[in-house]
Amino acid sequence: MPQRFVATENAFDKGIENTSPKQGAKLAGEWVEALRKADFTGAKGLASELERLEKLLNADEPDTGKLQDLLQKIGEATAKAADRADDPKVAEKVRKLADAMGAKQSV
Repeated sequence: MPQRFVATENAFDKGIENTSPKQGAKLAGEWVEALRKADFTGAKGLASELERLEKLLNADEPDTGKLQDLLQKIGEATAKAADRADDPKVAEKVRKLADAMGAKQSV
């Protein structure tokens, strides 16, 4: 899983808007595959949202409004997943991804 983190972090660090839709779809697809095998609360729902993202990104002309809304939703779900991570290092990386996706901080 660390390679997936690195590739996804790099995409956000370089500016997600600079990542092609096809590259984004590939990243989302890789996460879907990993999450389908994951065993934590919310993994299957997050995988489903990422499948939706993958489909939107593979469209001939991706709808940026829908993409932004979906990234926000995925970011929030990712932040919740970080809170449930057993490994603090994994939790930190997952939180960083959630923040990059624009997850709203819970109070």
